[in-house]
Amino acid sequence: MGRVVYFALAFAALLLAVAASNLLASDERSWAPTCFATYAATTSTGEMLRTGQSSQCGQNIGRSANKIAVARFDLASTSAQEANYLQSSIGLFESLELAVIDIDGSIRSVRYTQADVQLIPGAPLFLSPLPEITPASRQLVASFTGARHDASVLQAKLLPSDPTRSKQHVQTMLLLAILLGMMLIPVVFDLAFWSALRSPFLLWHAALSLAFASMVFLRSGLVIEFVDLSIASWRQLLIISLGAAIMVAALFTNAFIEGNRLDSRLRRVLLAAGLWGFIASVIHALGLDILAPLGGQFHTYALLPVLAAFIWVMADAYRRGSRAIRFQIVGWVPLLMAYSVQAVTYVVPLGISTEALPLFYIGVLSETAITALGVADRFFRLRRERDQALLQAEALEQLSERDPLTGLHNRRAIDAKFEELHAAGYEAFALVDLDHFKPVNDTAGHLVGDEVLKVVARVLDSDAESLALRMGGEEFLLAMRGKDAPARAEKIRNAIPIRVAQEIPELEQFVTASVGLLVAPRKAVPMANFSDIYSRVDMLLYEAKAQGRNRMVSEKLQAFDRRTGIELRKGERRQKEIPLELLGHPERRKGERRLGDRRTAERRGIKLG
Repeated sequence: MGRVVYFALAFAALLLAVAASNLLASDERSWAPTCFATYAATTSTGEMLRTGQSSQCGQNIGRSANKIAVARFDLASTSAQEANYLQSSIGLFESLELAVIDIDGSIRSVRYTQADVQLIPGAPLFLSPLPEITPASRQLVASFTGARHDASVLQAKLLPSDPTRSKQHVQTMLLLAILLGMMLIPVVFDLAFWSALRSPFLLWHAALSLAFASMVFLRSGLVIEFVDLSIASWRQLLIISLGAAIMVAALFTNAFIEGNRLDSRLRRVLLAAGLWGFIASVIHALGLDILAPLGGQFHTYALLPVLAAFIWVMADAYRRGSRAIRFQIVGWVPLLMAYSVQAVTYVVPLGISTEALPLFYIGVLSETAITALGVADRFFRLRRERDQALLQAEALEQLSERDPLTGLHNRRAIDAKFEELHAAGYEAFALVDLDHFKPVNDTAGHLVGDEVLKVVARVLDSDAESLALRMGGEEFLLAMRGKDAPARAEKIRNAIPIRVAQEIPELEQFVTASVGLLVAPRKAVPMANFSDIYSRVDMLLYEAKAQGRNRMVSEKLQAFDRRTGIELRKGERRQKEIPLELLGHPERRKGERRLGDRRTAERRGIKLG
């Protein structure tokens, strides 16, 4: 059932991811820059505008940090003159100047800082209103001063309207919220599984699901609907969430791959790679000036060894026959593709979005869903193995505590549970021994003797308030509860010869039983142990044998406090808890005689058995 649920969730998540990516991809009309350029930080706005479409305006900006990076837009077409906003990827920059140049050379410009731009829920993007564009406008220049993230320049585009006011934006946000909720469902399953199977990979998968959910929450821009963030804060949270996800992914992968399916050295490499991924992300999030010339490329290059380590680990685990890694490989492929696209575009300009946001959503969700399937598969396999081990252990315990011939418990069972049984009300103990059983084996054979023992076991086990045990040979013990235990024991003893004669008609010998019964109330002997009880009931059995067999001898233990003179006059008696071995004068049936031990009986010429 659990696997079916996971498959359904995975399929639904992928469908929603595709739908969300389609909404993101099918944006309204937009206009991309015609070219890019970089200028020295001391270059004036007028000088940049006068250069126009010079030879230095190309399709890349090189290193934009500590310089002015420019994106130029052609407004000569009628449709482009409908633009009212500039949209781009969030990133650190000192200022953004938007200048519109008319055909007569007149310029209208507006300057923004990071705090002035509008953040867009739904994607890590910002929005800035343009200066007035007229039919006479021919060019728009977007100048970023001190841009730390090249994507802020390269992904700039013009829009005719505010995208947050469109119906499509509302649909996108709704789908992203649903996807985020579905990503949290595996956490519930992981915690439920953890309660049944305490395996670390379940907790690490829950942590990984939370880490990826936080990435989607931040990268999708849903966070803007709940928290008022600046570009700098949003960017830092995005980068650190990625680093945390990398570190947790390494910990999960290490715990998820079966113990003998990955080289121990590679496990250390994997954990080191995860730690480095988090450290590199924190360094990049701090925006250190020393790394400013590299911009966003530092983070990309720093994570390349992490990517290589994950691929190496997956390849080695797959080569060694890991079942778990197969799920991870399938789940991670889209996510690794999204990162690879982003990494490659930093090295080779491909003219595509370096964020690859739709592919990122599909990658994260497919990883979450398919890895969840792998977790479910691993859980059910481990649970099945555990259940089998428990069944085997239970079977072995049954073998060690059960008599294989009669199916009754043996002495080992009561040795281990005597205190528990005594506390539960089993206060009467009857030791049953078959009279003259050796001649049965000698004359009728051991097979018939075994059948006799089975019949006796069934008779003893027929009392619902008793626990029957075979102590060895033809000796049995009944642990009984209830005030009428002596009467029931006598009834059972009388039933033995009748049942044996009925069920084994070929047996010519009449099989009787002798019983020694001891009633040991817990109030009288709260600290009793089985060894003492068995020793005393064994002596009672010898008395029954000595008196001619085929009978029961019983006694009840009692103990009293020392009494004062006043108490003696009043005849008051109080029970006191004292050790069994200190008890004396047990109550005994009238006319019954107590012997010492087996050797005493043998010295008096009494033959036992």
